[in-house]
Amino acid sequence: MLAVAVCTPLAAPPCAGLAADAETYAVVDAVFLQRDNDANATPLVLDTDTGQAAISASDPRYPVAGGIRAFVGRHGCDRHGWELGYLGIYGMKADAAATGNANLQIAPPLASRVASLRDASTAQVFYGSTINGAEANLLATSEHVHQPRLNAYAADQAPFVSTIDWLAGFRWADLEEQATIALTTPGRAPSRYGVRAGSNLFGGQVGVRGRIDWDRWGLEGTGKAALAGVALSQSQAPVVDAVTGEQYRSARGGRGGDVGSILEWNVSVVRHLGDVWSIRAGYTMLWLTGVALAPDQFDFTTNTLAGTGIVGGKTVWLEGATLGVEARW
Repeated sequence: MLAVAVCTPLAAPPCAGLAADAETYAVVDAVFLQRDNDANATPLVLDTDTGQAAISASDPRYPVAGGIRAFVGRHGCDRHGWELGYLGIYGMKADAAATGNANLQIAPPLASRVASLRDASTAQVFYGSTINGAEANLLATSEHVHQPRLNAYAADQAPFVSTIDWLAGFRWADLEEQATIALTTPGRAPSRYGVRAGSNLFGGQVGVRGRIDWDRWGLEGTGKAALAGVALSQSQAPVVDAVTGEQYRSARGGRGGDVGSILEWNVSVVRHLGDVWSIRAGYTMLWLTGVALAPDQFDFTTNTLAGTGIVGGKTVWLEGATLGVEARW
């Protein structure tokens, strides 16, 4: 994750009668995160020769994906303030593939009804995802300024400033996913079955951020937790037999609700370049719980309600490094 935070304490207007000045700050993070899921190990593509799964819903594995995180906020003279933030993670793409000799098919019983979804020689599962989120927090800040003291203790001889921000506010996150099974046999058009899933999480958030600055260095750590309601949705593309051109199943979908959470933790080491600008590097983790994952929405049944349910209650976990810039004024 690349982080940019802007700090200019010396340029802030003085607060009469208070030890700390008012301070405005802005933060921009470029993030690089590895993702893991707990998708069900449901067979998506079967090898009819062995009767085993050639591709299951848990097989597509995500590489590192990039994104951006941005904040703007203010510490007021009365030790209260505010903060607005945005997080976006893009380009999360994964796939899994299998080859055979006209022995690959989707899971039954749907395969027995759609000729182009069986007797295939190659199969691929494509899986894509994006995350967007925003938050608004009120801050309660406490600050301690340690002046150097001439004594026998080295720690007392070095000046430093320690700050704690207690955060409370609102957080929203949107997880949008899509997945497609593609089967191909030489001499005939490829056949596809595609689904989409969306999870909107929204709820109250609390957190704490601690920071210590000394000489040209700083260390910052943040933990946040939001209890969220989750609005779930899924949609299914029409299932069409590529051999006959007939539509077996029309487009359809389903909706539901759940309770989930948004959890975040990060730590950064800061190198001050001057009174305003700094560079920083760190590590971050993000969890979304109670969400719906696209590979879990494939429905291979053949009854009239097929494709109208929704599977939720899943978790997305991301972790990675951060590198950036910051400023405060």
